[in-house]
Amino acid sequence: MYIPKKIGVLSWFATCCYFLIEPFFIYTSLVPYSFLYQAMSDLGVTSCGEYTYSLAPYTICSPFHLWMNVLFIINGLTLAIGILYLAQNLAKTKMRHLATIFLLLLALGNIVSGFIPADINLFWHSIVAQVGMITTLAGLWIYAKLLPIGRKWTLICLTILFMILLLIMFVFFFPMPVGLLQRLFYFVIFIWGTVLAFWDIKQ
Repeated sequence: MYIPKKIGVLSWFATCCYFLIEPFFIYTSLVPYSFLYQAMSDLGVTSCGEYTYSLAPYTICSPFHLWMNVLFIINGLTLAIGILYLAQNLAKTKMRHLATIFLLLLALGNIVSGFIPADINLFWHSIVAQVGMITTLAGLWIYAKLLPIGRKWTLICLTILFMILLLIMFVFFFPMPVGLLQRLFYFVIFIWGTVLAFWDIKQ
């Protein structure tokens, strides 16, 4: 399957649009929502109240949770298309296939999170996304070696992602703005792919 450049660029642009749409769901929350400290997933929780899931000792009430979960799914699909577009422009090697799978796990995590909200099943809601955040680092490391151009850009983004993930891991020991860190992680990935999509990286 060949993905034209226009579709590839558009898919990355659509992926970035998540951050333009999310404020609507934050604004319409029926209870205070902290952009800094609450997870993105809280906006997709299907029930209202305290402890809607085990890691949420605060009140959640997102009246448009259905559409938020649809947004997660669409975001995962556009991210997957964007990743496949970048992959097709690289030499077909086993390392490229492995790196692409690593990156696609992050997109799959978004899709799974949309189908399984946190209050329905927290484990399955989060496990693929968490694994995907880790494998993304390995995927970018491999891509940095394979890319004919954009290697420095990829390494810069990889370094930032590693630092963000490291901070997220310490959230259970020190107070951290986990909501902001989670958003920064996805934002860096989205911007990384968008910039590469505009460049001619064909081999």
